[in-house]
Amino acid sequence: MAGVDHRRAAVAVTALAAAALAGRFLAALTVNVPTAPAAAPVGLLTPVATALAALAAVVVGFTERDPVAGVGLLFVGVFGILSLLSAAAATPAAVAVVAGTAVVTVAHRDMLDAGTGAVAGLLVLALGVGLASGVGGVASLRPLASTLALAGIGVTPVVAATDSSALVRGCLAFGAVVVVGLSMPFVAGAVTLVGTGAVGTSLPVVALAAGGAVTTASAAGRERRWALLAAVALLAFAGVPVTLDRAVPFALGVAALVSLEVAR
Repeated sequence: MAGVDHRRAAVAVTALAAAALAGRFLAALTVNVPTAPAAAPVGLLTPVATALAALAAVVVGFTERDPVAGVGLLFVGVFGILSLLSAAAATPAAVAVVAGTAVVTVAHRDMLDAGTGAVAGLLVLALGVGLASGVGGVASLRPLASTLALAGIGVTPVVAATDSSALVRGCLAFGAVVVVGLSMPFVAGAVTLVGTGAVGTSLPVVALAAGGAVTTASAAGRERRWALLAAVALLAFAGVPVTLDRAVPFALGVAALVSLEVAR
């Protein structure tokens, strides 16, 4: 029972972090709408969402049954918090977040099937390239980071036991993004940049990310797989992890995917 209670606590705090990140995502979109009645407190919500994601990583780390994976999660959480306290911690935090997420994934490699392992590997790669682009200052990598991150989100249905209704919802989301992107390219580009931080990637990749996220979320909700739902929400609302305030929730999403969901 103690193990079950610990897992429930880990899933709950991860879901809370995902909810806070969703709030930041919506607030960021709202303040960029010209007719918006009032400015949302994005400047406050961003560090709050990052702090909650970092604290959630610490909680999941303490409840992790695999000690190696637990250490990896603690790296993500502790350095995520340090990045909020001092700008000087940005580079070591970036290294720790990538390394910690990779450690969690490798620690659970025996529990991952080929498809899930490929998805997790792609997401970790996106995390590393994204932080190299943003924190590392290699700006030329940002289009690649954007494509990798969105593609990784787009293929998350591989992890979920999707059914026809979830696939239909995902296809509708894919189609809606394509239609909006073709009919209102400037609006779609602005929403993509502000919401996900994606730069230099193609419309089909953006649509794939939207369709994949909706498909996975629909399947997770139907089956009450709350850890998977929280994981895909963290990944989708974090967007491209080029900054630590995006990377820490993104890393938590990857960790939740392989630790709380697959290794449940």
